[in-house]
Amino acid sequence: MKKIILLLLLIPILQLKAQYWEKVDSIFNPSGVRVKTFSAPAFADFNGDGHLDLMLGNLSSEAEFFINKGTGEFTFYFDTTVLSSIYDGSHIANGTYPAFVDLDGDNKLDIVIGGYGGILYYQNKGTVSNPVWLKNDSVFADVNSQIGTDAKPAFADLDGDGDLDLLVGIGESLFGGPTPGLTLGFRNMGDSTSPNFVLDNSLVAGIPDIGRNSYPTFADLDNDGDYDLLLGRDLQTFYYYVNTGTPQAPTWTRNTSLFSGVEATTYWKNPVFADIDGDNDFDLIYGTSDGILYVYENKGTPTSPSFQYNGNYFSVIKLDGSGASVSFADYDNNGTFDMLSGIWTGKMTYFKNEGTKDNPKLKKTNMPFSAMGVSSYSSPMFVDLDNDNDYDIVTGALAGTLSYFVNTNGNFVANNSIFGSIDVGYFSYPAFADLNDDGNIDMLVGAETAGDVKFFLNTGDNNFVVDNSYMQGVTFTSNTRPAFADVDNDGDYDLVIGRTFGTLNYYENIGTPQTPQWQLNTQTFADVKVNQNAAPGFADLNGDTRLDLVIGEYNGNFTYFKNLFAPVSVKNSPEAIIPSKLSVSNYPNPFNGQTRFHYSLPTDGEVSLVIYSILGEKIYSTTSEIKKAGEYSFMFNGDNLASGIYFYKIYLKEGVSGKTNFAGGKFVMLK
Repeated sequence: MKKIILLLLLIPILQLKAQYWEKVDSIFNPSGVRVKTFSAPAFADFNGDGHLDLMLGNLSSEAEFFINKGTGEFTFYFDTTVLSSIYDGSHIANGTYPAFVDLDGDNKLDIVIGGYGGILYYQNKGTVSNPVWLKNDSVFADVNSQIGTDAKPAFADLDGDGDLDLLVGIGESLFGGPTPGLTLGFRNMGDSTSPNFVLDNSLVAGIPDIGRNSYPTFADLDNDGDYDLLLGRDLQTFYYYVNTGTPQAPTWTRNTSLFSGVEATTYWKNPVFADIDGDNDFDLIYGTSDGILYVYENKGTPTSPSFQYNGNYFSVIKLDGSGASVSFADYDNNGTFDMLSGIWTGKMTYFKNEGTKDNPKLKKTNMPFSAMGVSSYSSPMFVDLDNDNDYDIVTGALAGTLSYFVNTNGNFVANNSIFGSIDVGYFSYPAFADLNDDGNIDMLVGAETAGDVKFFLNTGDNNFVVDNSYMQGVTFTSNTRPAFADVDNDGDYDLVIGRTFGTLNYYENIGTPQTPQWQLNTQTFADVKVNQNAAPGFADLNGDTRLDLVIGEYNGNFTYFKNLFAPVSVKNSPEAIIPSKLSVSNYPNPFNGQTRFHYSLPTDGEVSLVIYSILGEKIYSTTSEIKKAGEYSFMFNGDNLASGIYFYKIYLKEGVSGKTNFAGGKFVMLK
């Protein structure tokens, strides 16, 4: 029986060890929908549960599928299975312009995706709940010979014969094609189960070349029984056409007033209509070049629409551009971690944490340093270089140099004397940590070329001297984006390096706080990956005393990974926050031999830890010590313990009040 109990205790902990990080989209994507650049939304009740699901195209990679949770809050979860066979590597697969459409008349939604491969058609040969996609190359073979490689499809029955016709908006094809901005019509000369699309521009009579790209979409906005047409454009207002003809023969009459209040300057306005708010009329949703989805709710009626912007849908915390970096600090001294990022323009973007220690809510906010920057591709880091208890900023740049901005009572002044001679070629990216434990913050500077990466030892008074001997054993890659953090919780700094293709290299410091020794660890971050140019940063964002991970990406997005494995040690980060409560834990658990205890002290006081047997007998106790408030850890050797369950308590006698508090836990010893 005892072995069974131990096994049951062991199973969830072994599972925990196997999964080091949990990706949580809600921090930076409250709706659950993450975005990529040049977004193209398509909505449908794909699984027949009465809620609109979302397929989101983009220009740079695969389209993604999001299932509507149906909670009434319009939140989604990312589903990796629905499109997995489409993107299995067996064929050219687009990801740019998706559409849901039933082209074979079997009452199951098929998927059509426009893009560099032309228009690709995937028939659902499975069921509604378990789709099986079969690529059909014949239906659009003739169409694809006429539209180029950057065309957006839109479907509607424009001649009233019971099958779907096709309009194609022409974009800027890489390999030639029709003029961008044209809209071509293809009449379905087949039927509702076997389509045959034939070029027939009488379907688009009166629709001009609208300039740059054309992004068509249909809806019966005036509820008169025929389809009206909206065309998205680049850097211009929408073109809206009311069908003043009949359901059998459309006549397109331009209406310049209905969408005049919709934002006009966004590049790449890719529209679709869907009933987002569930009031039985069509709302407008459109994607943009930076990926943000804009929602304009229809506040009118089904026959007289009126569109009003609502920013509560699909809110995303990201850059207004590309080139994200990550640095955390409690800049505003409110007990929570704020975030600083660079951007390709060279400026700096500040995200104020308006949440709590255990529930972060980051909001893009203008601050005194928002106007500062470098020529392009900044990578700013919070760091207190002048030891005056406020945060200065050091930033890298495309030019390979470093810029230092000194914080004086909230005013930042450039100081070029410290880093004026440093140049690593291109794409400098600094990371700071006291690697030899001498009280001076040292610096590693990533670079575009691996051979240009340099470590600078701070010999005192911010005198930075190149000394790459501290990086022996580390193999740098191109476009290095480093970060120091105590990942393995042993009281010294480890090194995590962001890579071009979105992965991380982790070098565990198996030396000491005074003499680092690096060992490549391929397991801890094996399942962590983002899109491109990973820029890692660490902070305890959810108040569980564990360093969480945020990765900035080239496309301006941030991805949050919750730490699942172990609390942080005394080397939390240069901007550590005093713990809010007394706590203690150990890792690994269960263990055979040694485990590390980690504890958090909210105040100064006298500390001791006691271990008890399952019968309540005290079998071990540390010596009482006076310690400052903060995070601590120590290694415990359990070789003398028999297999079984043990309990432990940490006692804190507060130095001011004399009151004694305690916290505790239990561990399993296996032999």
